[in-house]
Amino acid sequence: MKPGLSLLYLVGSTPEQMFSAMERLGEECRVWELVDDGNLKLDREIMEKLEEYAASYRFEYSVHTPFTDLNIASLNPHVRKLSLKAVGESIEKAYKINAETVVIHPGFKGPLEYFYPKKSLQVNLESVRILLEQAENLGVHLAIENMPRGNWALLSTVEEFEVFFSEKPLEGLGLALDVGHAQTVGQVESFIRRFKGKIRHIHLHDNLGDKDSHLKIGNGTIDWASTIKALKETSFSGYLIVESVQEPYESLKTLKSMVQSLTLKK
Repeated sequence: MKPGLSLLYLVGSTPEQMFSAMERLGEECRVWELVDDGNLKLDREIMEKLEEYAASYRFEYSVHTPFTDLNIASLNPHVRKLSLKAVGESIEKAYKINAETVVIHPGFKGPLEYFYPKKSLQVNLESVRILLEQAENLGVHLAIENMPRGNWALLSTVEEFEVFFSEKPLEGLGLALDVGHAQTVGQVESFIRRFKGKIRHIHLHDNLGDKDSHLKIGNGTIDWASTIKALKETSFSGYLIVESVQEPYESLKTLKSMVQSLTLKK
């Protein structure tokens, strides 16, 4: 398991501030999740610098594809086409900078859901298949993230993902387990137990179980000792990405300490 840090907490900052933070933490953090959205959207200049940093600091990357105002399950074909284009371009960028994993959000229910029940689920599945084929053609590992509790969410519970993953052909698609999101539906342990063979990537942040607040690890109600131990017992060997917006550096230190403690007890 490799602890790392998502740049989500800097998504409203400038690329210069992003690179400054990466330089400052170069010795403490080698794994970074890039957020291809907002001010940190991956353009050619940023990507070239990221490649330089990968060589000089031995950084490893994952990429979170854009999500602002996008919906791959939209029943509006124009919105869906734009969403697939934006996410698809992000997958190509991840390939170019040799990112380990690319994370996508599932789509969500829109205003027409009442008139076309479950239609969004079907459209979401079709869109994911398109993106998965693109990723596999490039040799990129694609992982879909579980969403927090909400009437708009298509994929947030274990039961919903069981149905989703039973569809074909999705064999090459991994699960990006968001522990904070799973906590909002009360299913952290259930996700780990049920999908231990599908979990490709992990996001970690805390909350009180009521909403997706991205708190510092330890400032919510998640049982972190039990969670990290359960992940280790599944032989998970991918990235553990801290996605706390509150005190991200302290969260990373806490995570690394827990992982090291489990390693010493081996």
